[in-house]
Amino acid sequence: MNHAAPDMFSSFSPWTMAGVVGLLGSAWALSVWQRLGIGKELLWSAARATIQLGVMGLLLGWLFHQRQSFLLVFFLMLMILMAGLFNRKRGAGVPHAYWIGVVSITVATAVTLSWMLIAGLVFWRGESLVPVGGMIIGNAMNAVSLALNRLRSEVDQREDMLLAMLALGAQHRQAMRSLYGMVVRSALIPTIDSLKSVGMIHIPGITAGMILAGMAPLAAVSMQLVVMVMLTASVTLSVSTAVLLAAPRALIFARRIEE
Repeated sequence: MNHAAPDMFSSFSPWTMAGVVGLLGSAWALSVWQRLGIGKELLWSAARATIQLGVMGLLLGWLFHQRQSFLLVFFLMLMILMAGLFNRKRGAGVPHAYWIGVVSITVATAVTLSWMLIAGLVFWRGESLVPVGGMIIGNAMNAVSLALNRLRSEVDQREDMLLAMLALGAQHRQAMRSLYGMVVRSALIPTIDSLKSVGMIHIPGITAGMILAGMAPLAAVSMQLVVMVMLTASVTLSVSTAVLLAAPRALIFARRIEE
């Protein structure tokens, strides 16, 4: 069962562009009216997203015509290295936040994609591997950023207790063990809530996109289920890895104890 995709998604008319600009302008106007202080950042982010998506569209068009495996791996690794920059920003105060993000996202991406390749859910082609890998990397990046930010916050709030444990001879990993589960659960809340509410409260983007592109609804939701389970597994793996790597390094109290 196929349905024709709406014309607005097959070509961009002046009315379509006017609608997009109008939506962005309404958000900007609200920021100015309420003095939220995000107007410039909103416009800059929109312009940046437009340029980045345009470049990515051209790059993917070229990449999908290439058959060299190393190019696919290189492109995914480049995305992971870029994701590490966002983790470093959100994890400010956690030593080696960049490499912790890179390693944890790499582990999650490699394990998840390997499992999906073995199961036949994706194929070693650019059209299949890159979009799925991009979803894994993007969601893992967001979750790792949440985990690093929450870890730093928890360490700051529990500083006296953690200092006391270290003074009594506990190792950094032992002192941080009580925070592992709390930080991981906190970082996974958006992913788990999304998994719980899908189909009841919201229609996910992939399902909506496939239906708009003409796919039968049942086929679209079946693919959505696979994607959401995949993302839940990869996010859980990336967050767990990031917290295990970051927690012992989040305690930078050794010098203070010596003093």
